[in-house]
Amino acid sequence: MDRASASRAPALAWMGALVLSALALAALGYQARDADSRLYSEIAARMAPLPVAQWIAPRFPPGWFMSGLFREHPVGIHLLPALLARLGYPANQASLAVNGLYVALGLVLLQRLAARVVSEVEAQTLAFAAQLLPIAFTFRIRANHEAAVLLCILLALLGVEEARRRPAWGLAVVAGLVGLVLVKGVLVVMGFAACALWLLARGQADPSARNGRAWAAILAALAAVGATAAVYEHLYRQATGEPFWSFYLGRQLGVAAIEQSAAGLSQKAYNLVWYLGRVLWFPFPWSLALAAALVKRRALAPSGTDEGTRTGALFVACFTLLYVAAFSLSDRRADRYIFPVYTAVGAAGAVAALRAWPRLRSLAEKLDRRRAWAQAALWLALFAAHILAGRFGLPTVKVWAPDS
Repeated sequence: MDRASASRAPALAWMGALVLSALALAALGYQARDADSRLYSEIAARMAPLPVAQWIAPRFPPGWFMSGLFREHPVGIHLLPALLARLGYPANQASLAVNGLYVALGLVLLQRLAARVVSEVEAQTLAFAAQLLPIAFTFRIRANHEAAVLLCILLALLGVEEARRRPAWGLAVVAGLVGLVLVKGVLVVMGFAACALWLLARGQADPSARNGRAWAAILAALAAVGATAAVYEHLYRQATGEPFWSFYLGRQLGVAAIEQSAAGLSQKAYNLVWYLGRVLWFPFPWSLALAAALVKRRALAPSGTDEGTRTGALFVACFTLLYVAAFSLSDRRADRYIFPVYTAVGAAGAVAALRAWPRLRSLAEKLDRRRAWAQAALWLALFAAHILAGRFGLPTVKVWAPDS
């Protein structure tokens, strides 16, 4: 197989898997079991027949916990599903089908980013490991924000890494962070922090790279996010006569600041333990492999001289601490709030496991020789298993509940 065919084969395999999954969702009239997915699917379905100028201001469907304008988040997560439904795909399944696209693209970008700091075989293996995380079994077919948020962060990080050598990649940083503000609003702050952490962790790992170009890309993204927010507000006021950002920020930050108990500092400590429990379980078993590697002070690099791997491990550690510390300050708790952390920890732990167990590495090398179709085939098989589990009412993967 020549290089061009080798590069096309994985793309064709993923396209085939996504088409089959979308056809299955439509044929079965599948609906996700969680309330958020049902709400977002219905919002996108109701947007589809409306004039495009009104898409920026969706409303709560009848019978939900609120009524009127939907200002829980910006409209970004609903745009592609509404467009897909407008093109004729079953409206109630459009958000689920688009989520599959986000998941697949996220796996591809994860591999490309990891390949900058670990070997090619290790990077390719992450597409298998990430699909087998416990959190993936819960979020595989959803219509909410998590897969899109992860995709935007990965795109921005890859853009930052590549912009150190090729300035044109700064556009990927802009696209990732603008996408993040349109999908999840204020969470774009975490995207900027992640990009800065990546650059600081990478440091002088590659003497030929120019970090100033990447910092310039981050500044350009900051300006683009500000402009996007201003245009969004203008269009929203044109459509509704009401503001968006003041209401949205007041609700999001106000609810997050409300204390759920009078315990004060001890409650924040409990929040920290609560999230750390999820960091241990949802990337399992790779979280244990990572912990073992850190305890043995291998820093994920057998020789201790692998600069790329050490900087990757440093980024994962700082990224995890940032997310866990930030969300522990709020007494609103949910598994999904730190969703990108599970992938980061799972990826670092999978690399540690590959380097600790030769038999696992041998299996990874065999899978790597079949990467053209194996990654997409695994995704499609797990997708089918998820649908069957939903049909039979099997429980999803959980730890202790958010209100405990």
